[in-house]
Amino acid sequence: MKAEHVHRKKLPFSAEKDRAAFHRELILSLIEEMDKRGTKDISPGNVYAFQHGRKWDFQQQSKEGYRPQSGELELTSSTTTIELPRVLANDVALLHEFVEKMSTAMNEQFQRTIFNVMASAAEQSGNSFSIPKDGITGELFLELIRSTEVHVGEDGKVSRPSFFLQPSMYEKVVAPIEKLGPEFKAKVDALWFEKEQEALKREQERLSKFEGIE
Repeated sequence: MKAEHVHRKKLPFSAEKDRAAFHRELILSLIEEMDKRGTKDISPGNVYAFQHGRKWDFQQQSKEGYRPQSGELELTSSTTTIELPRVLANDVALLHEFVEKMSTAMNEQFQRTIFNVMASAAEQSGNSFSIPKDGITGELFLELIRSTEVHVGEDGKVSRPSFFLQPSMYEKVVAPIEKLGPEFKAKVDALWFEKEQEALKREQERLSKFEGIE
């Protein structure tokens, strides 16, 4: 018996090389857009890149000192829809919309992860505060600053931490502090200045342990 040759029709864009190149450029565009969005939330100086591996070990600072902790990469994903008629119509605007939708969704997941990690770290270290139902008090706000460490950047300058609040928390946190007036603001500024001087002193002590660094 002679086997009949079956002619299979090729699907559109079936060229493996072209298809791989297209997918590669699309993914690179998505990564580039996600990186741009990520720099709005985290300074590039605080980003660490891993060339391999999924886990890492570090020392977590708490009121009792440092204790060993570990972390692990987690898979995140997002989905979107693409209208088939627009694909068949060769609507190239779909590419931009795909990158925009996916980067937005992934960035939102990234932000949720950041806040969850920060909340967990604060809880584990014991550095957390409960805001009264009637709103934050001046003394509690000062105590919050006292418990905060100001860090020194690579340029030798200190930077105060940022406060992130849900819109619903404005009336409980920001509004009560603004009503305390200029006298309380002077206390806040003086306390921040004290924290900044402490940070500069710690940094100078750290640098003094290395030779050739002034």
